[in-house]
Amino acid sequence: MKFKTLKGAALVAATSMLPLSQAAMAEVTISGWVNEGVTFYDTGSQSDAVQLSDNGTTLGTRMTFAGETEVATGITAGFEIILEPSTTGVALGWGSTGGVGDNVNGHSIGVLGNSVHVGGGWGKLTVGLQSMPTDNIAVLEDPSLTLWSSISPIFKGNSVTIDGLGAGATNTNWGQFLKCLTVDGLFIGIDCNGIYRSGVRYDLPAFGPVTIAVGWANDDVYDVAAKWKGDLGSMKASIALGYAINQGAGGAGFKEAENFQLQAGLMHPDTGLFGSIAYQHEEADAAVGTIAGDDTDAWWLKVGIKKQWFSLGDTALAFQYGQYNDQFGTATVAAGAAVVNSNGTVTPGTAAIANPGITGSEVERIGLEVNQYFGSSLIIYGAWEQLDLDVDCSNTLCAAAYAGSDELDTFTLGAVYFF
Repeated sequence: MKFKTLKGAALVAATSMLPLSQAAMAEVTISGWVNEGVTFYDTGSQSDAVQLSDNGTTLGTRMTFAGETEVATGITAGFEIILEPSTTGVALGWGSTGGVGDNVNGHSIGVLGNSVHVGGGWGKLTVGLQSMPTDNIAVLEDPSLTLWSSISPIFKGNSVTIDGLGAGATNTNWGQFLKCLTVDGLFIGIDCNGIYRSGVRYDLPAFGPVTIAVGWANDDVYDVAAKWKGDLGSMKASIALGYAINQGAGGAGFKEAENFQLQAGLMHPDTGLFGSIAYQHEEADAAVGTIAGDDTDAWWLKVGIKKQWFSLGDTALAFQYGQYNDQFGTATVAAGAAVVNSNGTVTPGTAAIANPGITGSEVERIGLEVNQYFGSSLIIYGAWEQLDLDVDCSNTLCAAAYAGSDELDTFTLGAVYFF
């Protein structure tokens, strides 16, 4: 959808005081998608259904305003503004006690991105709130483009309380075992630099099928990413690699965090068979005296087939599996509460400590999905996912607290409309 600017009387009036060279603007393109669904969940002791936008920021409903024009011979300039409807409260509308509140209608419009860029034969420089080079490195290299039904980060249920925990459990919801180190407060397992940041990004000129970008963002975050797309025999292939370092991590006792991610994908156009695999490794330097999960690994795999079996459009069937290891972060005991010692004894009434007995963790994820395409404008999808938790402990009290954790099952029926 395109609109020529400065055609309406209101816009002409608003720019009448500007020099003509400043007021002459490019076409503005409006694009995006609306993504909504109904999710049924079962925590083990609770089950219900809720209507909400699916798969979190970026793949949730969004609208992009963009424009570009040639400002000099061989030099272009442009802008991008991205808006997203958002629901107030916790991620996905999930209640912190495992249920979902009756009212999830507190919607507002948020600015996801706001940037200006200048480009030419030397590359492209972008300044503002934007997607940095390592954002979505472990997400987009899926040749099936079945991104709205499942991606490597975990959004469905990450703020839901884990059922079946015993006394003394300090990590009590799923997100606390999916903690990112590069971005404090992000609990999604993979794509852990996957937020829009205010900063500067430079995309180098393409080297054939290879693209490289470097970035700097507030506060002291540096990253670099490289991507390749091409053919491997009869297969369409792609791979993306990214490295980020956050020198102002600051959260949960971490002073500095590093993040390495990759994703590779293959698809056979004739048979429709496809697959992609994502991997992430994070390391963090912990402050003195902090006990924490500061070395994490996560990987995720999707395989399936996408073909046009019906006249309506392509149909995609896929299976996914993932493991998210040692992302337990820092679970703390409140000051004044009893402290569990490494030998299993209890010292009452001391100051807070981190991770009473947790030495490792694994969240296992499995899922099945189906996507039905209706031309290029509509996808209707169904996705089932299950999360399972295993915790390593250094004492019997910790083991008793986490041994009985229940699985979380979600089933989502959703639709995405593109415009």
